[in-house]
Amino acid sequence: MFRNKKMTITFIVVALVLIGLVTAAWWHVFFGTVNPPLPQATVVVQSPTSSANSSSVVASNTASTSTPDASAASAPIVAGENPPLAAESLNIDGVAFNVEIASTMLEQARGLSFRPSLGAQSGMLFLFGGSGSVQSFWMKDMNFPLDMIWISGNTVAGFAQNVPAPASGAPIWSLPVYTSPDSVDKVLEVNAGTVAKYNIKAGDAVNIGAIK
Repeated sequence: MFRNKKMTITFIVVALVLIGLVTAAWWHVFFGTVNPPLPQATVVVQSPTSSANSSSVVASNTASTSTPDASAASAPIVAGENPPLAAESLNIDGVAFNVEIASTMLEQARGLSFRPSLGAQSGMLFLFGGSGSVQSFWMKDMNFPLDMIWISGNTVAGFAQNVPAPASGAPIWSLPVYTSPDSVDKVLEVNAGTVAKYNIKAGDAVNIGAIK
C-alpha cells in the first residue's frame, strides 16, 4: 500500500513536470518571439462620393483621351445624369467646340439632363446614323437653356435658339417638343446664345474630328 502511494506521488510529480515543460515551450513559441515580416497589401478606403467620382473619370479617360469638361468630371453624378462621355472636336465654319458624343439610346435619352451647367465651347453631339429623319427634342430635367443645332451630313440644317429650361415643378405633358427639319442625322446641343454669338447659319460646314 505504501509502495502504491509512493508510485502515485512520483507519477503526479512527473506529470506536473511534463505539463510545466509543455507550457513553457508553448509560451515561448507564441509569446516569446515576434512575428516575422508578414505579407503586405495597400488598402484604399473611398467614400461613396469619391468612388462615384473616380469611376466617372475612369470611364471618360478610357473612352477618349480628351476630357469634355473638368467641372463635369469632378462633380458628383446625379441619378439619371450622363457621366462625362467620350469627347471629340467639332468645328462649325471655323468655330471649334469640344463635344461629348451621345450615340446610344440611353445616352441620348439622358442627354444633358440634371447637369448643373455646360462649359464654354462645350456641347453634346447626338449621333443617329442612317440617312437621317426628323429628330424631336425636349428639355426634361434641364437646368439651363440651350441652342439646338440640327445637322444633316456635314452641314448645318437649322437650329432652335434660346430654348429655356422648364420651370420647377412643370408637369411633363406641358413641356414643348422641338423638332428638326427632315434628313437630320446629328443634333448638337450648346449653351444658349452660341448660334447668335458665332453667327452660325444654315449651310455652314461641320467637321467632326474622326467621325465621318
